[in-house]
Amino acid sequence: MRRTLRTIRGLLSVVSVIFILAFATNGFGQPARAQASAANRAEAYFHFTKARVLDEQGQWNEAIAEYQRALALDPNNSLIYSEMADTYYRNRRVREAVDAADKAIQADRNNIEAHKTLSTIYTAMLGNANNQQPLPQDTLNRAVREFEEIIRIDPADTQSYMMLGQLYQIRNEPEKAAEIYKKYLGIEPGSEQGIIALAKLQLDAGNEREAAGLLETFLRERPDSDAAYATLGQAYSGLQRFEEAAAAYKKAVELNPDDLELKKNYAQSLFFSDQLNEAADLYQALQRAEPEDGIALLRLGQIYRRQMKYALARQNLEKAVTMFADSAEVQFNFVLLERDEGRLPEAIARVTDILKLGERANGRYSEGEKQNRRIFLTNLALLNTTVGNHGAAIQAFTELKTISSDTDRIDALIAEAYRSAKQIDKALEYSEQALKAAPDSRDLLLTHADLIAEKGRVDEGIRNLQRLTRGNEGDLAVFSTMANIYSRARKWDQAQDVVNTAVRRFPENENVYLLQGSLYEQQKKFNEAERAFRKALEIEKDSPAVLNYLGYILADRGLKLQEAVAMLHKAVETEPTNGAYLDSLGWAYFRMNQLDRAEEYLTRALIFANDNATIHDHMGDLYFKTMRYEQARTEWNKSLAIGDDSEEVGRIKKKLDGLKTRIANR
Repeated sequence: MRRTLRTIRGLLSVVSVIFILAFATNGFGQPARAQASAANRAEAYFHFTKARVLDEQGQWNEAIAEYQRALALDPNNSLIYSEMADTYYRNRRVREAVDAADKAIQADRNNIEAHKTLSTIYTAMLGNANNQQPLPQDTLNRAVREFEEIIRIDPADTQSYMMLGQLYQIRNEPEKAAEIYKKYLGIEPGSEQGIIALAKLQLDAGNEREAAGLLETFLRERPDSDAAYATLGQAYSGLQRFEEAAAAYKKAVELNPDDLELKKNYAQSLFFSDQLNEAADLYQALQRAEPEDGIALLRLGQIYRRQMKYALARQNLEKAVTMFADSAEVQFNFVLLERDEGRLPEAIARVTDILKLGERANGRYSEGEKQNRRIFLTNLALLNTTVGNHGAAIQAFTELKTISSDTDRIDALIAEAYRSAKQIDKALEYSEQALKAAPDSRDLLLTHADLIAEKGRVDEGIRNLQRLTRGNEGDLAVFSTMANIYSRARKWDQAQDVVNTAVRRFPENENVYLLQGSLYEQQKKFNEAERAFRKALEIEKDSPAVLNYLGYILADRGLKLQEAVAMLHKAVETEPTNGAYLDSLGWAYFRMNQLDRAEEYLTRALIFANDNATIHDHMGDLYFKTMRYEQARTEWNKSLAIGDDSEEVGRIKKKLDGLKTRIANR
């Protein structure tokens, strides 16, 4: 801790009035009652100045010897002790440094240099503490005490305010930290360092909104602060306002273009805000700057998968796996890639292997391990459902229950899996058993009521649902289930009454207009359906479900085909494994007579929804139009085997009869 006063040359030969004054005042020496004789003080000062020159020259042992000679002549001199403490510390003799500084403070409580030496020692000890162990509390408390003393003695020492605030944070005293940062800002109003410290304190407390407000106000006055923009990006990310986070990080990067960490945060915000092209460009640049950056490769793999650039996704993931050989996260991204590619058996095999590798014989998992297994098991269940392995899906859901807290929701999923397997009785039985354990579960009650109605007990199912209304947002799910039950039973008037109630209750929710449009479409009231869907899009312009439904009814009637295709592409880009969306897009291309593209999307649709009668019907139409009559027959027969809509069944039978005639007349 060198001080400007230490740069002394030739002091040994200086004998002047300044010499005498220095020893005659309390600033160097002690209170009058403790001072040594004038002769001793003069000789002590000689040794003191000699010690400082030796110290300046790096001859620390000789300097210590001179300090000790000075103290022998003036034993209560606080300044000598504090200077000697500083020399001890720089000579790595920490214990002696602490002892000397303590003696300096005993002699003069207001010796700020001694307090600063001790604060430096204790903060260094905290910095050197083993990261695997808790910080030594006694050292932390001593550091706090020294900085409290420093700002008591010198209320304008701004850096000590900052250090004290950080130590209060470490000691889990956020209120004290906030108070000290505000005092600092009272001394240095508009200080970047103070504002950021206070904002980060708010972030640590989970008050992202307050932190963002503080930084937004500051940046209106100081738009040149890259650190403030970076912290604002962190606050926005915590609020999941990723587009705004990306904008903040972009500003920070523009102000500090050489900071790779800023660029990484910017890239991540772009990724989470679905600005995938920009994110890909930045991750490519980061990967070039740091070729061993496996995170950049992983992100590129994820981006390209979402952009349906599957070859590029695989290429980057294969590079990432060489850097994270044992990473379950990277392996799981291969699962998602294989799923999106339509390689469902491979995806199932891979996620099964991941689960086996992470399996513990005693069934005990850390919370992090449980979270990972919940993700893996959920995806295993959904993949098996997609390929029609309903038993395997139920098994995965059952295992999921053992490590989850929301078991009633999983029970509802198991009941739905039985329903997908067309085991309605089993689904109903399972839901009834599950309700005994969780009689108030809303998920189970909704599922159970729907199953009762599907078994033909429509009125009973509706009554059960009516009991679930609570006058809050959750009622929309109740109304939706009721409308579906009435629609399935072709009780259109009752369904319309329910939907009308939902529209009155939730006029600003796009889902209510999706429900309304669906009801109109089922009754072939296409103009009314289109108006309802467009109303939904006014509220949420990118809703994939609405875009799909509206795009499909336009395409099916051969109307506004370009607009329909644009809508359906957006829906598919959002959910590239949704068989219904893929079918709609394929059908739109069929209506446009772009048969190659139609076949591409219909083929992919069947991978993800092979149990959908409508998709098989559409594929049959495509094969018929391209004169592949045997394939057309196969697809229409599949549609007949799994279809349960009497109107659709009748229409397909007519197609098959026509096909027989066409083949006979060839």
